[in-house]
Amino acid sequence: MSKVRLEALKEALIEQNQKKAKDLTEEFLRAGVQPKDIIEVISDGLKLVGDLFERGELFLPEVMRSANAAKASLSVVLPMMVKEKAREGRGVIAIGSLGPHDIGKTIVSSTLIADGFRVLDMGINVTPGVVEDFLRNNEVDILALSILLTSDIDKCANVIERARKVRGGIKVMVGGAAMSPETARKIKADAYGRDANEAVKIARELTGRR
Repeated sequence: MSKVRLEALKEALIEQNQKKAKDLTEEFLRAGVQPKDIIEVISDGLKLVGDLFERGELFLPEVMRSANAAKASLSVVLPMMVKEKAREGRGVIAIGSLGPHDIGKTIVSSTLIADGFRVLDMGINVTPGVVEDFLRNNEVDILALSILLTSDIDKCANVIERARKVRGGIKVMVGGAAMSPETARKIKADAYGRDANEAVKIARELTGRR
């Protein structure tokens, strides 16, 4: 499979074309492309979408449609990754975005699943109450939070504080446009991940499964 052909999947995400994204993913798998390589293409495509959004070349409704196209592709490829990795049982991660879109969350989720973690999605615009209820009803090793807006930093600190009241030993990792290592320390997160690959490394360390 040529690199040029794989690039067509990125284009499908930017074009917000769910059917094209899903059809291409199925085509790639039939051609023998490895699931992890397809996930890498999806992640790269979503990063491009995020860049276009930050530059004002895409707007939030378009970003959401791109995310849905990525999810259509992931719905085909992730079950194969889960089958390959299920025996490793790395741990359970609850992931949520405090902001209005889930581009970053989708990238990180797919990469964590590809590495063998079980990921429970709390959605977007999560609140302290949502997280508390979720943790009461699910056994979770790590809470992963995406913070897109600086105005949500205080809310994130509140989420972390209340999460630890529900599960005292839970580990928290954070990322997103509004985060930095310094801010992560300030809000008492256990770790900050700059990107999806770093999030996987951190998750392995936090669960003691390197």
